[in-house]
Amino acid sequence: MKDELHINIPLMDEKHDEFLQILSLIKSCTSKQFLPLFAELIEHTREHFSFEEKLMDKYEFYAKTEHKEEHKNLLSEMEYFYAQAQKMPMFGKAYINDYAYDKFKRHVINIDSQFAMFLKEQNIEL
Repeated sequence: MKDELHINIPLMDEKHDEFLQILSLIKSCTSKQFLPLFAELIEHTREHFSFEEKLMDKYEFYAKTEHKEEHKNLLSEMEYFYAQAQKMPMFGKAYINDYAYDKFKRHVINIDSQFAMFLKEQNIEL
């Protein structure tokens, strides 16, 4: 992952790297592989968000409500585009190619970095 997207929490950076690996696969896959990989990306995202939310609850992160709402919105958007892609694959491909990375990057830089800073300030090592 690009250094600008590392938040220096190894477990979280690992999840983010996995997301980017799947996203890269989707961008270069065949039409037949597109929907299964898109579904895999959604499942990975669901598990990734659940992992983060459990940590937020465990360590009583002050902005967990807002962070969880962002997760809910991002996942709902991905599921919407996946459902549309089942009818019109190009609709889903446009989301993957034109928006998914930018949304991911914005989330890491603006949202996840707050949680990472909180963990570091609290001297919490995962």
